[in-house]
Amino acid sequence: GLVLWGMVFHAFFVSKHSETESGGYHDDTLRHPSYVRTRGGSDWVSESELLSSSPLEYAHLIINYHKTGHELAYSLQELVLSNFPEMERENGARPRQHPSSGQGCTHIELPPGKIVVQEAPHFFCDTNSLAEMLLANRGRFHREGEQRIPKRGIKILHLVRDPFSMAISNYNYHSQDPTPEGWVKDKTRDICGKKEFFGDTLAELLLPTLVSPGVDFDKPPIVTKEEIDMLYDKCNKLFRSQPGFKDESYYFHLRQLDPSHGIKLATLQQMVNGGDIFLMANNIIKLNQIRTIQSRVNGINNGGNIMKSKYDKIQILTMSLSDFTLQPRRSTLKYLNFVYGNSLSRESKGRIATQYENSFVKRVETGDLHITHGHENEEMLRNTLLNDMIGNYLSNIENVVSETLATEQQNRDSLMSSVGGQ
Repeated sequence: GLVLWGMVFHAFFVSKHSETESGGYHDDTLRHPSYVRTRGGSDWVSESELLSSSPLEYAHLIINYHKTGHELAYSLQELVLSNFPEMERENGARPRQHPSSGQGCTHIELPPGKIVVQEAPHFFCDTNSLAEMLLANRGRFHREGEQRIPKRGIKILHLVRDPFSMAISNYNYHSQDPTPEGWVKDKTRDICGKKEFFGDTLAELLLPTLVSPGVDFDKPPIVTKEEIDMLYDKCNKLFRSQPGFKDESYYFHLRQLDPSHGIKLATLQQMVNGGDIFLMANNIIKLNQIRTIQSRVNGINNGGNIMKSKYDKIQILTMSLSDFTLQPRRSTLKYLNFVYGNSLSRESKGRIATQYENSFVKRVETGDLHITHGHENEEMLRNTLLNDMIGNYLSNIENVVSETLATEQQNRDSLMSSVGGQ
């Protein structure tokens, strides 16, 4: 659904950061009071007006992870760019890169009128710092060069997936012959090693959020430090530990191990080394924390109507890869409505969504290597994970994904009802 920043929250985190020596926004335009006012108009706007605003007034971000829709993310970016030529592509940061020591966030340049695809960002900073990064405006200047083009906010599509399906797709993808990715054949690569970022391991960066995953930090842990240590140990017992496997590549293991062991090794690599399964959970929780703060400060009753602030808004749409796989046209149309609102006709959005559906069906029919659903082994592999300790943590993440998608649908239904089903 559309989740927006309220003016109260703007004041809250501006005042919070002003207390620090180096605090404040990356750009003075976000700190200046005139930036959060409409010139000659009200400070508040209804949901229907937000739907009619131009996509050029927003930054657009598509977040994905390995096997949650990498190819899909770029396809959606191209759909937007090809059908709205005023929009421009902006490069994302390198995947899985940490900006500095400590609990930081991957810095992504997000100027208005640009669309960015970002794979596996590190959102380990506090919620206010994350919001500050998302809302910062280092964008283009007006023709006169006097001030930056205003940034009404940011629209984020967060592509997620059931972690069991994510793990199974990862195993089937990398164990293909031939494999689509060469790095799996690198014999020097330790796929069970502990990654470090400026002295902090990936586990140390993840744990503050995963141990206390609730918006109000009131939910049971997804995983604890002791459990992550056990996952590392389990990974190392499967990798290069058997006769004939020493010094062999990850790909050799995937091809030669019994699938009941291969799926465990591949999933452990994706959890504790590549880290995307845990990263997805971390980032869902971080964005959910932003949602909750927004809903609290935006529940301001103005003359009997719930209104939203005009600026400093983060809109989040969380969608599952399976939505696009099972209902490609409907899901694409949902995203196009999110991006364009009423600035593109319903007929045009329907035409674009139909084009995407046709191209997706063609890719499935031609056996695209990046589309790995529908294998006969999926039920066996899922049961293998469910009956292993790995399944406990995947189930915890599955609950986070399911709850978020359910809330997303409820919010979306409520919004569409409030604006007359547009």
